[in-house]
Amino acid sequence: MYVVLILHHLQAPNFGFISYSDQTPNSNAPQNFGHSKVLLVDKSGTGIWLLHSTPKFPYAKDENSFWPSNGVKNAQTFICVTFPYDQFKKIGKHLQYIRAFPFDHRIPGDFHTELQDVVNKADVPPDDNFQQLSSNNRFNFYSIAKNIQSSADGGDLYVTISQRVSSDLLVQTWGCQAGRDTSFCRKNKFKVENIKMIETSLSQWKNTQDHSKWCVAKDPENNWMCVADVNRAQSQYTRRGGALCINDKRIKDIFKNLAKESEDCQNRSLLDILDVLNLRNFLNILNPDCDP
Repeated sequence: MYVVLILHHLQAPNFGFISYSDQTPNSNAPQNFGHSKVLLVDKSGTGIWLLHSTPKFPYAKDENSFWPSNGVKNAQTFICVTFPYDQFKKIGKHLQYIRAFPFDHRIPGDFHTELQDVVNKADVPPDDNFQQLSSNNRFNFYSIAKNIQSSADGGDLYVTISQRVSSDLLVQTWGCQAGRDTSFCRKNKFKVENIKMIETSLSQWKNTQDHSKWCVAKDPENNWMCVADVNRAQSQYTRRGGALCINDKRIKDIFKNLAKESEDCQNRSLLDILDVLNLRNFLNILNPDCDP
């Protein structure tokens, strides 16, 4: 669909798009499309914001290499929301907060300045407060970015979210990430507990088989759920990142019920010992579910 829309509308004056990575390339990965996301915007009406966890999708406007071969190996999350054109001012600002890297784009000169700033790689300090967005059907969504300089969260997006929504969180992130962190269980702080396995009517997936990135409030009276773009790992704490959230009981309950097993803060003694001995990451590397 993405390729067809791009090729069909490429010359339309009211059409624009941004294919971006939520991770800035570096000397080790100068062509980093592994964290690809996309905006499609019609200035005369609406646009869509597609957030997901599948690596290298989309990669380019080439229908022969549209879907990556590794896209079928692990579980993933997708969220696609239609927003009125005026909301893309805020979405453009969010992309600046997370320092999005646009690797393919077409944004006409009369589009929102915030979108033009994204393709021009303008760098602005992140704002780690919720930014409300109203969808085309007038549902409220909330974008949030982390501040890697914050001493309160140590660069962990999910700690930022837990403090903002005033609830402990259950968090699903990639279980094979190098330097994967243990659950956040600091005294007098809202907890962030790693999900170890999810279960649906179709099957079960361990976090080493699940590349998705999302979190949900543990508090039964708290209805926050977020789809995010970073893992819980030390290497991720030094880069920017963000999430799109919704405060909806039905959606929150669906995701919370997926969590079959978590790394409970009450049962962390062995994990604490492994961390002290610096063996936690070593065991992740030896995990047969993780690629060498």
